[in-house]
Amino acid sequence: MRSSGTVPGCVLRPLQPSDLPAVLRLQARAYPPAYHERVEVFATRLALAPGGCWIAERGGEAAGYVIAHPWQDAQPPDLHAPLSMPSALQGDIAFLHDMAVCPQARGIGLAQGLFRKVRAWAICQELSAIVLVSLPDARAFWQRLGFVDHARTVSAGYGAGACCMRLVLSAK
Repeated sequence: MRSSGTVPGCVLRPLQPSDLPAVLRLQARAYPPAYHERVEVFATRLALAPGGCWIAERGGEAAGYVIAHPWQDAQPPDLHAPLSMPSALQGDIAFLHDMAVCPQARGIGLAQGLFRKVRAWAICQELSAIVLVSLPDARAFWQRLGFVDHARTVSAGYGAGACCMRLVLSAK
């Protein structure tokens, strides 16, 4: 199931376990070390919800990824922690755990294309909303996509200024 989506020159496709080393490289380029997560963190999310995990390729190289999974609309999962499968499977919302785009691919619509994949998956799964923890410098981006502040406690591991945001879904 490959899809070029609507991002010229890019291929958006389902993330595979063999892509996780590329995800770690992209993560290292996109975030400061305090936010770097182990491969096990990504692997548990991919195993839980492969339909919510996508990678973008540009010129044959990984250029971005998105990781989302079901969750309960309570406190967001802790950063750096592998998931417990039973608790996540009972979720009624999609939790967008992480999205990163390499600096050279920013500004071409790649993040929006990856987000559309997650949104379509969440609607197909009949989840009521997408929830995420936004870092301060990404808040305006998420607001442009329709996210609003969501009164939930965010663990200190997400850093100063991080906030929970929510987008209510409709099938329309």
